[in-house]
Amino acid sequence: MQYIRINRLTGLPDISQLAPFKAIIAIETPVSEQRQAEISAWLVNMGCRYVMSCGEGCNSWLDSVRKANLEVFNVDNLSVENFVMTTSHPVESLRSVFWFAKKSAKHPEVVFDKFVVIHLADRDRSTEYLGMYQKA
Repeated sequence: MQYIRINRLTGLPDISQLAPFKAIIAIETPVSEQRQAEISAWLVNMGCRYVMSCGEGCNSWLDSVRKANLEVFNVDNLSVENFVMTTSHPVESLRSVFWFAKKSAKHPEVVFDKFVVIHLADRDRSTEYLGMYQKA
């Protein structure tokens, strides 16, 4: 598991070496609509092909990631391999979403061996998240 904490000021790192990967967006501190669009496009460009969002306002990430997917890959050129699966988990605990990511989040054409947690927050919780992921 790769943990990346992002806030409104954080630069977005190059994680293209992880492609293809699946990601959880764990929302602790919401971001602006513009920042959300920027993060969504970054994820698609970096090779994310499955996004699970949880936390406050997580449903809005479905549309944001889908829009980014269609902007990065023209709808006429969107292959099954480049289609980004999305799920939203507004009431599940983060531990439940980790379990879902490990056991159930499958793509019809892409096999994943890399997993990224995008933590939208002001403070680092990487140790806690890693422990929770390992126990899921």
